Amino acid sequence: MSRFDPDETPEDLSDWLKAGFRRTDALGWRRWNFDLLKALTWQRAGVREPLAAAQWSAAGVTPATVQDWVAANIRSSEAVRWNEFGFDLAGAREAVKKGQTPESVFQQRSATAAAGSLSGIGGMVRASRMHGEYKKFLDSGVPHNVLSGYFSANWTDDEAVSWAKVGVQAVDARVWIRLGMHPTEIAGLADPITVIEEWWRAGIPFDELSDWLGAGLSATEAVEQRRSGVTQEQAAALRALRRGGML
Repeated sequence: MSRFDPDETPEDLSDWLKAGFRRTDALGWRRWNFDLLKALTWQRAGVREPLAAAQWSAAGVTPATVQDWVAANIRSSEAVRWNEFGFDLAGAREAVKKGQTPESVFQQRSATAAAGSLSGIGGMVRASRMHGEYKKFLDSGVPHNVLSGYFSANWTDDEAVSWAKVGVQAVDARVWIRLGMHPTEIAGLADPITVIEEWWRAGIPFDELSDWLGAGLSATEAVEQRRSGVTQEQAAALRALRRGGML
């Protein structure tokens, strides 16, 4: 969900104020492109924070279904991850009851599928190929605790190696890729979900995130640069220079 441009003239907030919103709260909901009716609907459903409403929306959750997720002890940020790995409420709820996370369930399923692929007539051939792929990871200096996730996910191509050798777990690498990031650009960053939350709170549009991050800026710095007139295109140019080793 994108946000409005802070440099634009805000719409009249009188209707929001009459509905009981403080000005800062109204602007917060508008920042995530919620109109007054939608904001009221989310609040009546028990969601008071616009960021949480944006996260629930990104996970495909609606005001009518949000309390079912809450009752399952799933937070909005966690719902985003369950959705990312293809789980609906029923699947997520059962996994949570077992003490599982989106990542652990995904890896378990992938490991089961990989094990099944080694049975039958072609098993020995596939096992030999996997041995070669395993050696490729080890020769690249990938630690065993990272390597296992890629093989559980049956993801062993060169792109996987490029992420694994910088110590990024397979489930996190998939998210970084969705964000448009490169393995050389994530050093020193927290896990991708934490980063997404931080940048959401700062109000940076999702489709701009990778260029600002790749340019080496924090969320706070990106907000300041945007307010001073620096554009995403300029951030992208700076990012390209950093990728090319010119900075």
